[in-house]
Formats: sequence, structure tokens, C-alpha cells
Amino acid sequence: MEKDFRITTAKQYEDTMIAIFEMQEQEEPLTAKQLADMEIMAKAAQRYEDEEL
Repeated sequence: MEKDFRITTAKQYEDTMIAIFEMQEQEEPLTAKQLADMEIMAKAAQRYEDEEL
């Protein structure tokens, strides 16, 4: 995932939050890449919340 991931719509925000939740609920341990991607998505979600909500 690119480091400059930006969320620009409410639908994209919702999809990102669902993806993060689904990753957290996985049975098997997350890989380092999955953890890094989840962190990037969480930061983008926080930025969207701060700017739009």
C-alpha cells in the first residue's frame, strides 16, 4: 500500500474501517506487511476524521 493513502469520500472511509476491522478479526497472525498496511489505513482514517467529520 502506498504511504500517501488518502481517504476522500465517506464510502472510502467506511470501506477502510471495515477492512481494518476484518484484518483485526483474522484467525491467523497478521504479517508485517498487513500490520504496516493497517497502520497506513488507520492514519488515513484519522486524517479524514480530523478534516471532514
